[in-house]
Amino acid sequence: MFKIFKQLLPLFVVQFFTWLGLFSLWIYATPVVTRYIFKTTDGESVAFENGTTWVGICFAFYSLLAALLAFWLPKLLHYITKEKLHAAALFAGGIGLSLFYFITNQYLLLLSFTFIGIAWSSISTIPYSIISSLAPSHKMPTYFAVFNFSVVIPQITAAFLLSYLNKAFFSGETVLVILSGGISMFIASIVMFVLPIKKIDYT
Repeated sequence: MFKIFKQLLPLFVVQFFTWLGLFSLWIYATPVVTRYIFKTTDGESVAFENGTTWVGICFAFYSLLAALLAFWLPKLLHYITKEKLHAAALFAGGIGLSLFYFITNQYLLLLSFTFIGIAWSSISTIPYSIISSLAPSHKMPTYFAVFNFSVVIPQITAAFLLSYLNKAFFSGETVLVILSGGISMFIASIVMFVLPIKKIDYT
């Protein structure tokens, strides 16, 4: 088990920063969009309702885009390694999250979610493909059991860390939380690009 964890450590680091970025989006997208794009913090206002609806549309948009791109990713793997492709997709995700800080028009927000959709398409497929290529058949369940911690750990961390950052460092400016999520995604991209994940010889 320790040998597997050591082997997957680079991927764990990638996953940690990836999911911190994702949770910054999932937790703070609604307050950011309603406050900074629809210019309201009044939960009873029509503008707030419109902002919330637009967030739902944007989430549906990036999910649909990611599903469509998932059929295209295998073709790209003929020209680029899984690791490099995932690094590029995470970099796109970093761009998408960072754009939240600059965009003030609801329709331009779709550009941000286009980049996020590219990242999500890879996040939901490539890491699992990497695991499948690393693990021998008799070790596959163990590999995936260990890999599951790479989602659970950042989820627990995000629940405390993002709220702390928002209060202690960002003075309630929630858009800065998503911007920090973009930076986190950039870090994940760099780590994915430079750190190799070597296959273990069990023979």
